[in-house]
Amino acid sequence: MLSEIIDVSLLFVTLRVASPIMLAAIGGMYSDLAGAVNIGLEGLMLISAFFAVVVSALSGSAWLGLLAGVTASLLLALLLAFFSLNLKSDIIIAGFALTILAQGLSIFLLSNWFGDKGTFFSPDIKPLPELFIPFLGKIPVVGAILDGQNILVYAGLVFVILSHYVIYKTPFGLHLRSVGENPEAAASVGINVRRVQYIALLISGLFAGLAGANLSLGYLTIFVRNMTAGRGFIALAAVLFGGRKPFGVMLAALLFGFADSLGNRLQSLNMPSQLVLMLPYAFTIVAMVILAVRKQKKKLRVYEEHS
Repeated sequence: MLSEIIDVSLLFVTLRVASPIMLAAIGGMYSDLAGAVNIGLEGLMLISAFFAVVVSALSGSAWLGLLAGVTASLLLALLLAFFSLNLKSDIIIAGFALTILAQGLSIFLLSNWFGDKGTFFSPDIKPLPELFIPFLGKIPVVGAILDGQNILVYAGLVFVILSHYVIYKTPFGLHLRSVGENPEAAASVGINVRRVQYIALLISGLFAGLAGANLSLGYLTIFVRNMTAGRGFIALAAVLFGGRKPFGVMLAALLFGFADSLGNRLQSLNMPSQLVLMLPYAFTIVAMVILAVRKQKKKLRVYEEHS
């Protein structure tokens, strides 16, 4: 039975399902490192998914749809940055408000533009292209998992490597980590704290936009109300579980993606639907418990070393 559940095709789907979570988590990692946690990733993904599908259907271009989704996400991220950094609103409350705004706005526009409050589908929607790389497809197992994914799946893997370089090898990465760890000390050496946090929040908006567009143009090619289904919050959990490090975040996203795809596989084997639906969230809760225990042990070890 285990061999029927876990195979190469499941791993292929895992990577595809994990990609939106991974992209959003990369963006969330930047804002988290800067000390400006973006709780609104869920809303940013949702508004991006909506505009990506609509513009793709109206223009007949997946690339214009992707651009529209990312732009919508960036605008909301800019709004979040303005309220939290300029007007000094609580960034957690502002992030939740942004998510509620995105949920309501997408339903409102869906109803007014297309007369449907639940779903938007059109044969004119152009999906993101899938890439088939000749030499990659010939590699046993790895080729079957990686070859034929949509372009944003590959982009997500590249962004993980680039993010590692940016965060640990560039002046901006040093400023980013300095601002997150001690903004007063960073300001005392001439770092513009607000500017760094603005950039970090906009980066999180960029990646959340890519994640939302990936969900609606690369994964499903349809828009359904609240289709993100908590993936933005799971991305935040991946940031914490991955230790706010690019490769750790990637592995955490793959873990959550595996839970999601495993749930879908179990559903095909007539497992109880309640068990299937709770799997991704159960994995998230378990991961956060493990993270809390790990942090507690670390604090205890530090205390013992200094006592």
